[in-house]
Amino acid sequence: MSEETPTVTDTVLKNIEVLNDLKTDDPRIPRIKIYIDNAIDEIKLYLDIDTIDSKLTVIVQKVTQDALTKENYEGTKSISEEGMSLTFQDTDLSPYFDLLNQYKDGLEENDHRGSVMTFD
Repeated sequence: MSEETPTVTDTVLKNIEVLNDLKTDDPRIPRIKIYIDNAIDEIKLYLDIDTIDSKLTVIVQKVTQDALTKENYEGTKSISEEGMSLTFQDTDLSPYFDLLNQYKDGLEENDHRGSVMTFD
């Protein structure tokens, strides 16, 4: 009997629940699923891909966690409270551009798979 591989969404949701000490019936879960879907869509648009690779799970998770942290602070660039300071990025993906670009470079390097190359 083979087990189905969990989707990126399932993996990220489970990790977010653990990291934030959430129960599966927490009322924030539907909102978190939206954040996960948004993160996946943003990454797919940036990389110009149709499906999300499990290698990108960590970035989806980090973008989702960032969205949770930014809740109630939409449009705010930074906030300071009792000695703690948070600074928000202009775009959700900007902290991860280096990783995304490395992944994208790997896609471009492997773009020749399945094609015939001749050296005439």
